[in-house]
Amino acid sequence: MVRMTFSISDDLKKKLDSKSDINWPEVLKEGLKRRLELLEKLHAKGEL
Repeated sequence: MVRMTFSISDDLKKKLDSKSDINWPEVLKEGLKRRLELLEKLHAKGEL
């Protein structure tokens, strides 16, 4: 598995930390997967 690193604002980090019961890496993985699927569909339709 590949590891990705990115930066977020201090304010966003505080908000994420306040929701410690949420598995943020899993949320991000799912969000990236869904966005990629959408982009692939748009590309296949010639809309990108």
